[in-house]
Amino acid sequence: MIVYVDGLADKDLIDRDIIMPLKSPLFDGNIGLALHATFTETEDLTKFTQSVLGGFVGLFYGGCSKVFLVEFRKYAMRSIEEPKAETVVRGPKEGFNENIRTNTSLIRRKIRNPKLVVENVSVGKQTNTNVELVYISGIVNTDVLNTVRKQISQIDAGMMLESGQLEQYLDDNPFSPVSGVGLTQKPDVAAARILEGRVAVLIDGAPHALTIPELFIENLHTAEDYYTRTVYSSILRILRLIGLFVTVMLPGLAVAIMTYNQEMIPSVFLSSIVSAMQKTPMTVSAEILVMTIMFELLKEAGTRLPQAVGSAISIVGSLIVGEAAVNAGIVSEPSVIIVAIAAVSSFIVPNLNEFVLVYRGFFWLMGSMMGLIGIGSGFVLMLTQLISEKSYGIPILSSFSKNEIKDSFIRFPLKTMKCRPSSIEKRNIKREGA
Repeated sequence: MIVYVDGLADKDLIDRDIIMPLKSPLFDGNIGLALHATFTETEDLTKFTQSVLGGFVGLFYGGCSKVFLVEFRKYAMRSIEEPKAETVVRGPKEGFNENIRTNTSLIRRKIRNPKLVVENVSVGKQTNTNVELVYISGIVNTDVLNTVRKQISQIDAGMMLESGQLEQYLDDNPFSPVSGVGLTQKPDVAAARILEGRVAVLIDGAPHALTIPELFIENLHTAEDYYTRTVYSSILRILRLIGLFVTVMLPGLAVAIMTYNQEMIPSVFLSSIVSAMQKTPMTVSAEILVMTIMFELLKEAGTRLPQAVGSAISIVGSLIVGEAAVNAGIVSEPSVIIVAIAAVSSFIVPNLNEFVLVYRGFFWLMGSMMGLIGIGSGFVLMLTQLISEKSYGIPILSSFSKNEIKDSFIRFPLKTMKCRPSSIEKRNIKREGA
């Protein structure tokens, strides 16, 4: 008797390597010699059930107390494509897909090292989702690895369908706007982080890899930074840092200056602002809040709608609605410009959407209540929170230390970066070949 799930197993291989050999006149009753495939044997009914539901083929033979399990998986899966969220001009264009076996093979093609380890675990009492820990023995931070193993073993969940669910179980600080778990769809990024001593976590059915731990500055890095020349990549990193500062602080800073500290604005510019705001019924603080909420609504609508319709909604929202609101005297031109600049800057750091949203609102509130004193106090509180934040025992701002400054908000030449990040890997610091 042959047992398999239609749609998960390859029928052609079943016919060629199982049925035909058993029908052969040369078959002498020895299953092990007859099967033209690698197989395992088990008497465990639970293992048999889970294996068949995972795409294995089970073979029962009369007079034998064991079941033979053959891996003839054949999933319908998406082809390897360039990740839309991590596009690059120079560098590999391939990205992970929803098949975990394909994803591990993409990493193995990047790291041809016999010490590359892939640990397989099952998560979710109902879904029994296949999760794999990928790391290099001898390089990986063993403290982080043991903590990840422990946390995964303690997960008590009925389902595990996507890497975002697993990330929430692995995150040390679920209420923090900064995650200590990295996310990528690019095999070269995952491989580079594994080579630095991190642990990559792959989940079957998700086109993303989690990398643990993650430092804050890495949200401003891209894979292309390491494929372009030093000066150019350093300039781009500085621009991203400026973009992060602008999108988080500009709305609150503008509210503080225009409400409490008008003396800081040049007189010519101040007269233009005052004349524009006299035509509107709301304060500058209320205008910026309303426009920010409107932008977030339009962004969410453009994301959820089909691509063609989403683009049209974005154009209508940004051009027609914004211009109509100004012409109708609901909001002033300076408020629209401020929110637009902050919105455009937010697209530079897409990995920090939660951080940007939380702290942009925080600085708007502090600036509305206390002006520049509130902005200064909020900045101190934000830095305090970031400095005290840790990811698996590693400070997320450790990239700004003396030992790791070569690959932080600027990038030194690759040939001078001879050591791995000392905050992540403390035992095997020197990079091989350096």
